[in-house]
Amino acid sequence: MNAYYADLVVISRPERTGQMSDLPGLAESLLLSSGRPIILFPPRGTASRVRRIFIGWNATREAIRAVADAVPLLARADAVEVLIVDHQRQRARHGQEPGAEIARRLAALGAQVEVQRLSSDGQGVGHLLLSQAVAFRADLLVMGAYGHSTLREWLFGGVTRTALYQAGLPVLMSR
Repeated sequence: MNAYYADLVVISRPERTGQMSDLPGLAESLLLSSGRPIILFPPRGTASRVRRIFIGWNATREAIRAVADAVPLLARADAVEVLIVDHQRQRARHGQEPGAEIARRLAALGAQVEVQRLSSDGQGVGHLLLSQAVAFRADLLVMGAYGHSTLREWLFGGVTRTALYQAGLPVLMSR
């Protein structure tokens, strides 16, 4: 598979004809097997200059990897927003001030960074992430992929699958 030898995989998501519980597609297979970051464009999406980057941050290994993979883009961005959802549930992972460390790291790259902390209030985190990215007018969403088991996400859906199949903007994912 050529993706194994690439620095970055860029693919376009086909239009969905089935339900979210369909067997994994190309994007999911690449995320699970290639070990490479993937930028997934929505159907009929177009490439543009990446000026505004929105990060879904939960301080997991996958999110850390996604941000590290996006550093070349983050360093050139005009504005970066970091969204942390339900940080109270993972207080130990986030530290005293959720998002402060990642914001400092990104600011050291020269990025203009804002951190937003929200409660999901029962709303699906994937949908909240996508709606906040749109409200920010993001050119790119950066997030980790499959922090939960892929079987669980395949059976019940999850943030990764929501972003894979419903995002209206390009998404950079890493695992």
